[in-house]
Amino acid sequence: MSNETVSVPQIEVATYQAPRVTITPVESVIPSEPVAGSHKPGAYQHVLLNTVTGELSFHESTQHREVWDRRWTAINDVPRATWKRWHPGTLYLPGSGAEMWAGQVPELLCWTVDSGFTGHPYLDVEAANALLELVAPYAQQLLDGFFEAGGELDWSATSAHAGRQLCRLTSRHREAAQREVDADLVDLAEIVARCPQVYRPGLLGLSLDKLADECAVHTRCLGSEHWYPEIKKVFGKPYRDGSGVGLHVLGVRSWYRTVLMDGDPRPARDFRDWDVEHGRLAASEITSETTDAALKAWIEREELHAGQQGVRLFGTADAAHSHRARLREQDWDRLAVVGAECARLEKYLAERRQLVNRAIDWGHSDSDIAGRARISRQAVHKMREKTGADDPTQA
Repeated sequence: MSNETVSVPQIEVATYQAPRVTITPVESVIPSEPVAGSHKPGAYQHVLLNTVTGELSFHESTQHREVWDRRWTAINDVPRATWKRWHPGTLYLPGSGAEMWAGQVPELLCWTVDSGFTGHPYLDVEAANALLELVAPYAQQLLDGFFEAGGELDWSATSAHAGRQLCRLTSRHREAAQREVDADLVDLAEIVARCPQVYRPGLLGLSLDKLADECAVHTRCLGSEHWYPEIKKVFGKPYRDGSGVGLHVLGVRSWYRTVLMDGDPRPARDFRDWDVEHGRLAASEITSETTDAALKAWIEREELHAGQQGVRLFGTADAAHSHRARLREQDWDRLAVVGAECARLEKYLAERRQLVNRAIDWGHSDSDIAGRARISRQAVHKMREKTGADDPTQA
């Protein structure tokens, strides 16, 4: 990675206009005893949070209350629909890291309640309702902390910390921690403000889907030892054994999308999705011979056309250049086919010349030879002049 310093855009990433958390009261719980033919219960009680509606609820898997199909010899054999019914939502683990932060925020999040062992029995109705009341303020912090850019939610250090708080409060210890405990969670905005070399302006020229992929890579790698190790001199949390610094970088996608949108309120659309609906590339005048200047002009016209319809396109240039590249690749492949065909024909052309010359020597007329060889009479006459043979039609 280069340490070249670049000018960092001065932007502020918007936070989610989150719904208020509403608790769905627990009215009953299922027995912990397994039914005959099922597996023993594990940690089957969970807390669910819907990030769209704000609903906070208590969920119990009925996995231990249903007879298992004899064909299910392993967890992977359980039908997906059945498994999702037992375990809905995306599990937020205490050690959740880059893989969680790299993707879009799930609609439904899930925390496992640490219960079902000596001193920590499975929760009854009263205990389940008390737990929901306990975690509700942190669930609200989680929702309020999300970043939002271009209609997409993204994790922030604040929301990730709140998520860890729910992990702590659903554990056997039931105790939250101070923000300093999660000092390994840092927003990209803080990092680029102190370390501008981390900013990669080249990402802004990508289509939205490619930008998302690249942001996922940056989310996974910026906290590693190999990408910009100097940022760990400022950010992160030292490991207890002194072996290094832990760092999770959040809000990468929302930060770049905010820079990309540049305050434009129009909805963002990826050109490839737009093209599926409108067939703009197929109807365009772009060919393999289109120049860079002409291609640039077409891109500007297309973005202007979409803008007039209230849409802001991204990835138009990438799609147009890829389209021309495919056309050029088709011509390149066709050249090989035509070249091979011409090479094959050259062999027959040479043989035809030999046979025409023989026919001239045998005394056939120019007209007869031309008709059989499928060439003009004048071409035969020229060949006769080169060989010096007499034309019987001129005798």
